[in-house]
Amino acid sequence: MERPPRPAIQLYSVRESTDSLPDVIRRVADAGFEGVEFATRFFEADVDAVADALDETGVVPVAVHADLSTVEAAVEGENDLLDRLDAVGCDRVVVPHISEREFQTRWAVRSLSYRIADAAHELDAHDVDLGYHTIRHDLYPMYPGVVGQLFDRTPVPQGVANLGGEALARLRRADPRHDPTEIPSKSGFWNLFARTTPDDLFFEVDVGEVTAAGFDPAAAIELAAGRVPLVHVRDVTPTGRFGTYENADPGTGAVDFDAVARAARESGTEWLVYEHDDPADPHQTVEDGAALLSRLCGGSETDAPGEAARAEPSR
Repeated sequence: MERPPRPAIQLYSVRESTDSLPDVIRRVADAGFEGVEFATRFFEADVDAVADALDETGVVPVAVHADLSTVEAAVEGENDLLDRLDAVGCDRVVVPHISEREFQTRWAVRSLSYRIADAAHELDAHDVDLGYHTIRHDLYPMYPGVVGQLFDRTPVPQGVANLGGEALARLRRADPRHDPTEIPSKSGFWNLFARTTPDDLFFEVDVGEVTAAGFDPAAAIELAAGRVPLVHVRDVTPTGRFGTYENADPGTGAVDFDAVARAARESGTEWLVYEHDDPADPHQTVEDGAALLSRLCGGSETDAPGEAARAEPSR
């Protein structure tokens, strides 16, 4: 029997809150979240006070976001990330962003996979698992053959490389043969998945980012089935400018959250992690996110999938 995921929140969503991090944990617990995912404030907070708030509320620390360079420094003993993870009882660290250049060619992805495997093996000694949070550019088409070699071997400015990747992505979306339900094998995400093992890397699929890249987020979750314990529940909406997307309040944008919830349950996802990158009110977004995840994690279905998920949030 499928077990529905549990509701968590990425605390980056409430980074503008003036409350202390322990008090933020208490606030999200009161709203109904069962887990929290830490971001930047975790590294400056009193870790003992954070641990006390977790114990007091019963909230689970589902992961900590940290750059890959920070993780690599941690296993070399150059920062206190591992001590902080241990203090709060967290056994997952997620890399939230990797440069677009690392996904633009097969050779770059291969090199990245070796780097990730090395870090993952070092983390094994500390009983910590390593994850990667998907970004839209890891679903852009990789540069083919000779063009890819040119980018690998010459100091092409990153801005130029990024614009090229975005242009290729727009051309692909405009192609009538484009199938959003099929994650292409010529994307960085597909290749990173293929070049790493479940022991090396798990995936945190951001459904807003997948949507902004022109794909069905349920397809990305299904591709990573068994390796996607965390799914980021974030909404985006098209801007009407060159196929770009911007952040949206939960349920008002382009993401079909009912389909996401079904794919997550079927793929063994443990946590749906609510995130809003740019909320108008950090306190209100906690309530809106809790209400959305209460329904999705409860496993309820609607007569018209996606309609209830797109209902106007409370104000």
